[in-house]
Amino acid sequence: MSNPYSSPDYHAPSSGRPPEVKAPAIALMVVAGIAVFIGVFSLLGDAFLLFSGAIARLEEMNDGPNSKYLDILIRTIWGLILIAASAYVLYGAIQMKNFTNYTAAKTAAIISVIPCLGPCCFLGIPFGIWALVVLAKPEVKDAFR
Repeated sequence: MSNPYSSPDYHAPSSGRPPEVKAPAIALMVVAGIAVFIGVFSLLGDAFLLFSGAIARLEEMNDGPNSKYLDILIRTIWGLILIAASAYVLYGAIQMKNFTNYTAAKTAAIISVIPCLGPCCFLGIPFGIWALVVLAKPEVKDAFR
């Protein structure tokens, strides 16, 4: 006789997709989304400095050898690189969550573990390692096929 107060033994139908992929994919999506948002906000701030004339006033007060325009140019180029890398990590994490493109998912996880290139600098490293460990499992590789 079974216990009427115990929880039922209900198992949701399996889709053949390992459930451990979802958590690192969502973590990468959140971190990459934050990095893209911060990057775009930073570029807007640089554009404001250029178009408002504030950078010209800073250039007049500059005592050092470097031009403030050069500083803004380098920061803008590096910001665009970081936005592109974070956007690709976001794309790869979505592919990982949906089991659609193993190569993009693995490449995104690799990009996220590169210090100062991945999303949110060092915050993306543990999530990227987690994603790489999960993606290396044979049952996960098979689920992408």
